[in-house]
Amino acid sequence: MSNAPTLIRGSGSLVAGAIAAQIVGGLSAQMSPFTVAGLIDGFALSERDAGLIASAELVALAATAIAFAPVLPKYSARRVSFAALAVTLVAQSLSVVTTSLAHLVVLRVVAGVGEGALYAVSLAVVASHCANPDKVYGYFQLVWALGSVALFSGGGELTSAYAHRGVFALMVAVSAMLTPLLCRVPGDRTRSGPTEVDAGSRNASIAGVMTMLGIALYLTASAAIYAFSAPLGERAGIGTRAVGYALTAATIAGLAGAGGATALNIRRGRALPISGFMICFVLTVIALCCSRNPTLYVIALIASAVIYYFSLPYVFGLAAALDRSGRWAAAAGSAFLIGFAVGPLFAGIVISAAGYVAFAAVCVVISVVAWVLLLGASRLAAEPC
Repeated sequence: MSNAPTLIRGSGSLVAGAIAAQIVGGLSAQMSPFTVAGLIDGFALSERDAGLIASAELVALAATAIAFAPVLPKYSARRVSFAALAVTLVAQSLSVVTTSLAHLVVLRVVAGVGEGALYAVSLAVVASHCANPDKVYGYFQLVWALGSVALFSGGGELTSAYAHRGVFALMVAVSAMLTPLLCRVPGDRTRSGPTEVDAGSRNASIAGVMTMLGIALYLTASAAIYAFSAPLGERAGIGTRAVGYALTAATIAGLAGAGGATALNIRRGRALPISGFMICFVLTVIALCCSRNPTLYVIALIASAVIYYFSLPYVFGLAAALDRSGRWAAAAGSAFLIGFAVGPLFAGIVISAAGYVAFAAVCVVISVVAWVLLLGASRLAAEPC
């Protein structure tokens, strides 16, 4: 029997469904800079309070993904997807029309529950049905990069015009448009396949925990920078609308990162690419937080997008390699979401208490710890270094 990395029959349809689940599940995280900016404008909130509300949704998202990770193989991925979509669409729609801040917080948490289930499904389906998850996760990032060109342009305009209502309405529209593609999510339960390490071995368990911690820490720093990219832009003399267009340009450039990861794949292992993107990320953090030069801000923002889209296929691929039933991949998605949930809150607290330079210093320390953990997990998983 050939060992060539191929996908199962009907893989194109499966990947389309997984990508739809990924986008609907991850949309609130992707649009978090506009959510934060919209809440600040729409409810006259402080940076800390806006970050707290954004984090509440992402915490619910992460907690749901964590809860679903160990039990997903027992259920039909398609049924879970449609149930989660219904919850998400109702909560997102009501978020547009409510005038109560308290009600809005509750609705964002409910939306996070549906989004978390969809996000976990998207990762677990690929890990359990595809022989080369790294490459498919690379396709995820290519689609995110292409789609975000329109999302960021529209998000900047709608948030500038309608504050939080504008960005929430955009999320409703995108989720509704992608609904038909969820029919392509497999109706069967996820299955197990060959792994790079014995899924039940001590090394696999340790590598899995290290991978989750590394992803959570890396995304905490990355999401903190990303969620406050609009305030960072204003600090550099760039308004919210202009930040939207800067993010659009960054996303177009991010295609190079996603394409590079897809082309390079794991021919040189994962340790070298992981080291490369972590070093570059630290440099962009310093540039974004420690300079008020608008040109340097735009350059660093573009670089951060390239790094982000390049990095995710490798960290998710590492998790998928540990257990092809999809449990570690879904758990890695949970860790990703935990980082996105904690990031805005962490950023708001540190910036309010100590300023942007101290915020950069803390992000650098967190990133170095994440780098060490991911390298250790790569070696335990017997990846070539």
